[in-house]
Amino acid sequence: MQQFLMTRLQGGVRVERLCRRFLVSRRAMHRLFEPLGGVRQFGNGARLELRYGELRGADPRRMSKVPTSQFDYRKFPPADRLPAFRQLTASLYETWALGDPESFQAEAHGHQVKDLIFTEVEFGAARFARSAAHTQGGGKDFLTLHAQLAGIERLVMDHGIVQLLPGRIYLRDWAHPFASRSTPMYMHTIVVPRHRLASSVVLDAENPILDWRISEPDGGMLFKLWAELVKSFATVTLEQAQVLCDAFLGFVDGLLCGFAHKDRPATLQSMERFLAARLRRDVTVEELCERFHASRATVYRLFEPHGGVRAYMSRRRMERAYADLCQADPKHVQIAEIAASWQFSDASTFSRRFRQQFGQSPSDVLGRDFEAREVLHPGIIHGADMYSLYMKWFNNASNLAP
Repeated sequence: MQQFLMTRLQGGVRVERLCRRFLVSRRAMHRLFEPLGGVRQFGNGARLELRYGELRGADPRRMSKVPTSQFDYRKFPPADRLPAFRQLTASLYETWALGDPESFQAEAHGHQVKDLIFTEVEFGAARFARSAAHTQGGGKDFLTLHAQLAGIERLVMDHGIVQLLPGRIYLRDWAHPFASRSTPMYMHTIVVPRHRLASSVVLDAENPILDWRISEPDGGMLFKLWAELVKSFATVTLEQAQVLCDAFLGFVDGLLCGFAHKDRPATLQSMERFLAARLRRDVTVEELCERFHASRATVYRLFEPHGGVRAYMSRRRMERAYADLCQADPKHVQIAEIAASWQFSDASTFSRRFRQQFGQSPSDVLGRDFEAREVLHPGIIHGADMYSLYMKWFNNASNLAP
């Protein structure tokens, strides 16, 4: 049937004609084409691929290999580059270029292993919006691991403002709407169905993002394992890749489990780890008591050396703000934005507390560690030109296939 349709892409073929041609019912026809999004979706995708010369036949000898894909803006006329990228990511968010739309650039290379989607992506300055409509049904049932290697993204979410900075690995919950603006970005991502990470329960509406610094032991180990995993896709079979991916997700779950289990002993260390994952929102003493089955007296006693729970969280937030200021690009980031992202809404109060804690002003450290240098691409992801397959993976990952 696909071969029959491929010879009639110009005029189109109705489902009724296919039924008569192949002597099958409409129900059977819809069942056969359901994995491809339906007869119309298959035809539209094939026309787009044929137009740009990207249609490639699958080689049966390579079916055991990890599937790959590629999106390259250079293969589209200037006027079609942004629309093609918007179609590619339509199930995730709306996209607008910051600047001339015809100058928009985007490249993406990907792998699919079972229900995981690995991508290496680079794109120009843009604005994004994920609306409530994107989060309906299965659209809220996935997370992303996001290793940001270059660029800055400013997210506005219901719980506040978040700055995504280079040198970090983020775990993001896509169940919540957001609006964002970004400088030119380069990153690696993994789309992960929620059920694959048991410890993802640590994420919620008030705490939808966690992060690790690649320069620290936990983030550094996670990034090394990630890079080696993707590198292995070129040599292992699909079945072997699935085993390796399961092990990788087990490691991620291990990093998260310290935050996820409710029945943990009421120790200072366990409470500190719980609070560290929730610095972007307020946590009360009552919540700690309920979470750790501890009395208020126990919580007060444990945090007395820190000056109390509120003082401890304020000091940790200030440390995170300090690190973000050092790594921020002074041309694109304002001090007030970083302060707000760590729950400091008043700029003068933030500046005063910052100087008290570190002995210098926020402006003294802004951009201290930022280096405007060309990012070296590791070149560990390669792929065939399968634009429609890549688009289909993203749609399936969010269960919003048209």
